[in-house]
Amino acid sequence: MATNSLIHKRTKVVHVITRLIKGGAQKICLDIVEKLPKDKYEVCLVSGVSTGQEGSFWSRVRLIKDIHLEVIPELTREVSPIKDFLSLVKLYHFFRLRHPDIVHCHTSKAGFVGCLAAKLAGVKVIIYLPQGHLFAEGARIPGVSGNILRLKLFYYLRKLASACATKIIALNYADKDEQVKLKLAPAGKYEVIYNAVEIASPALSEKERGRNDKSAGFPVLATIGRLVPEKGQSYLMEAVKLVKTKYPDVSLLVIGDGPLRDNLETQADKSGIKNSVKFLGVRDDLYSILSCIDIFVLPSLYEAFGIVLLEAMASAKPVIASRVNGIPEVVVDGKTGLLVPPANPSALSDAIIKLAADKTLAQKMGAAGYERVKDLFTIEQMIGKIDNLYGRLVNRRDHAMPDSHATSYRHGVTASRGTWRGAEDTE
Repeated sequence: MATNSLIHKRTKVVHVITRLIKGGAQKICLDIVEKLPKDKYEVCLVSGVSTGQEGSFWSRVRLIKDIHLEVIPELTREVSPIKDFLSLVKLYHFFRLRHPDIVHCHTSKAGFVGCLAAKLAGVKVIIYLPQGHLFAEGARIPGVSGNILRLKLFYYLRKLASACATKIIALNYADKDEQVKLKLAPAGKYEVIYNAVEIASPALSEKERGRNDKSAGFPVLATIGRLVPEKGQSYLMEAVKLVKTKYPDVSLLVIGDGPLRDNLETQADKSGIKNSVKFLGVRDDLYSILSCIDIFVLPSLYEAFGIVLLEAMASAKPVIASRVNGIPEVVVDGKTGLLVPPANPSALSDAIIKLAADKTLAQKMGAAGYERVKDLFTIEQMIGKIDNLYGRLVNRRDHAMPDSHATSYRHGVTASRGTWRGAEDTE
């Protein structure tokens, strides 16, 4: 009877990430942490403290119930040998103390430090979700891309992290194939799980679908993302200038912030489109904004997945996006939106004009995108696949161990269960 009670203890999972800025990787991490069934999992989130112009998810973290929060200040996105070593040591001791069943690491840097620390600490199931990679075509990571020596170093660090991992989650099949081609890990180590979003309520979606019938004669565009080179917003500015020759009253809403904001505002001013472009900064009301637009545009040069595309499609909006990396698995060209070559303002403007001129086509694409998100990209589907992966790996581990070893391991986990450091300890 005692053995059965031990076996049915909740699985202890630790999620590791370097920072909680408002970004796609962070959103997915928190969605998993928040939505995992708490009757099956005891969840801890480990994060660094750094934030940025992109905004912060810390207020959201403190509202999530039934999770434990551990803050390691030395866990940073930037490379720092001293901080990186200290974060490795602190994670190692944390894992040794808490005996998690699963360690799940998000993004490249947390993946390297977290996977290595977990391996050294003897954690049996280690999952790595890099959310893309530094070596993809079009990636422009400050301080890394273009630096051959750093790229080579990070390549081998990434291979080491992958070697420590039990499974690596790829965001789509293109992402998986590219990583296998780069020999970051063998194909059998990968599991493809799509990112996901909440679906807007049916009533709201019907209202949004109907907006195109009442739309003014000029297109209202929007783009969402960090204002950094790889997001390609400068090419969208050039495209808007071209669109103005046919639709003088076109407007573009730019949602997000980042180091390129001043440059982009200057570009808009010099291009004569200053009055057509509104920089809204970081916003929490994305679905409200999306309900007021005609077309969503994502001009990225590199995009591992593009969660904002799902948010636009979930709002029944037609999308225009670059044909790069994993985007073609999200957007069906000609059905849910239009795909164009990256860094091509002319192709962007042509696509915008095409949808602006044919509201029936735009509405049909928006409706098809909404159905596609419902079919493939819901939070419930993503959590179900994560839950299934956890179960398979934990059960495989248990079955692979001799009975005496498995029993002693479970006893060790049970004995270590106590109160984790909570959010109140981080104020």
